[in-house]
Amino acid sequence: MGYPIQGVDTTGSFNTMLRTRHAAPRTAAPATEAATNSVVDSADVAKTAALLKSIVETASSIPAVDQARVVSLQQAIVSGEIQANPQQIAQSLTEFDVLLA
Repeated sequence: MGYPIQGVDTTGSFNTMLRTRHAAPRTAAPATEAATNSVVDSADVAKTAALLKSIVETASSIPAVDQARVVSLQQAIVSGEIQANPQQIAQSLTEFDVLLA
């Protein structure tokens, strides 16, 4: 669903609207301008908005932290099933820091 903007004619191309609203008519256009006006960029704001809304809804439904996995890892650490290696953790953090830089 589009949202109309007051005073904007959506039936013509953007370049045409700019020329008719903000400039006096010309009798002849330079060759470079004629080539530029033949290609009109357009964007479908409604499709983009719908896609963005879908992305936001999907991201909102995913929890930031998987609590079940956190509890499982905590229990594994407490029981001794998983043992932390401080050197490996430090090395991984250093490598990650380098990637972010």
